[in-house]
Amino acid sequence: MKANYLPHLAGRVFGVPLLIQPQKLSVILQAIGPRLGLRQAEIEIEGLGAPVVARMPVDEEDDPDEMARSQKPYLVTPEGIAVIAVSGTLVKKASWLDAASGMQSYESIRADFQDAVRDPRIQGILLDVDSPGGEVGGLFDLADEIYHARAEKPCMAIADDDAFSAAYAIASSAQRLFVTRTGGVGSVGVIALHLDQSGFDEKAGRKYTAIYAGARKNDFNPHEPLSGSAKDELQAEIDRLYDMFVGTVARNREMKPALVRNTEAGLCYAEKAISAGFADQVGTFDDALTAVLEAATARKQVRVAASAATQIPKGETTMSQQVETKTADAPAVPTVSTEVKPTETPAPAAALPVVDAAAIETRLRAEYEEIAVLCTLSGHPELVAELIASKKTVAQVREHLLSLKAQESQRTAVQSHVQGSPTGAEGQLNAAAQQLAASRNIPFAQAYVEAMKLHPELYQQYLAEKSAPVRAN
Repeated sequence: MKANYLPHLAGRVFGVPLLIQPQKLSVILQAIGPRLGLRQAEIEIEGLGAPVVARMPVDEEDDPDEMARSQKPYLVTPEGIAVIAVSGTLVKKASWLDAASGMQSYESIRADFQDAVRDPRIQGILLDVDSPGGEVGGLFDLADEIYHARAEKPCMAIADDDAFSAAYAIASSAQRLFVTRTGGVGSVGVIALHLDQSGFDEKAGRKYTAIYAGARKNDFNPHEPLSGSAKDELQAEIDRLYDMFVGTVARNREMKPALVRNTEAGLCYAEKAISAGFADQVGTFDDALTAVLEAATARKQVRVAASAATQIPKGETTMSQQVETKTADAPAVPTVSTEVKPTETPAPAAALPVVDAAAIETRLRAEYEEIAVLCTLSGHPELVAELIASKKTVAQVREHLLSLKAQESQRTAVQSHVQGSPTGAEGQLNAAAQQLAASRNIPFAQAYVEAMKLHPELYQQYLAEKSAPVRAN
């Protein structure tokens, strides 16, 4: 490690807020502490427990056919799905040290992601996440970019195996999040450390004197104990970043911020992540890849249908509408002689308004894509073509699908008298609907729609349970 890089490295670890697992932070300190002149006893942090051994990434053998087919810095499947890795300790900017130290920068992730979004040959994106988190700087901008890109291409993520802290902010930005059976997500919290080595300095016979201007300039000097005002200042910044983190996750996962805060930065593994609303489905990498491919195929079909539906022949309908508008809006024309004198030139006709067919097509495509997504999530992809042909609005489609789901649930409730009560998320939704129906004196179907709106996490869990493969007895 280059000696002149050590001060910069220390500045990225001490006295700054981090979105990282405390255990991983302990590993980093164990690695760089001796190079910074710290002994073992001086890098053991109260409350973090014993350091753990970092798991090294496993290098998989490259597929020669894939390497020959694509020159991308990330994997691209033959079907056009980009697989972008998010691994190791996450930092804002790249440096020569990153690859050797198991770091990855937000800059490199953003560059790969932007390339995949812009490339028309890429049909969808899968974020392959295995990271304990990292720095704050640059994180939220990347998470926002991923979140907004969901409208352009299918973007999903898988925690394989870890997506904690900053890594979870990235993973949760995808439209659907898978987690492996041994994987975990969460750790929605912020942490900062101050290194106080004044005791060591005293034992070593060293005394540091800081000369500075500005009362707060020396707040986080590692050669002095942390003052109360400095601690309050750092805590205020931690709280501000925590609010941003909670708000980002709540938006990404369509959860109430209070539910995110209630996790208290805890870790959620496998099925627990689903019930907490932090993930959508327990599955393998192949399951996630298949889901992206299916979503990309469905979106492509919708675009073809939208393109066919928006072919507007020139001169039809729009011209008649223009004439009707002109006739209705134009003032009465006084009667004049139709004789035209040789020296007179007829006045040019007023220009007719032009219909922006491209804008109409873009709007319709967006609506059709949203209808396709709603049908897929509700478990009725077969209704996409029918609902598009019916010319229903997105809001009308949403209400139709909710009513359809309510009717299905009502039939399930009737059958439960013979076949037994439903279990899991479906049973919880039924119970909530029955309570609403009794308390508000409304039909069960209407109550079920209200229950799904009040408990979106149960509805997502219900869809995940229904899509899980059925095991043979």
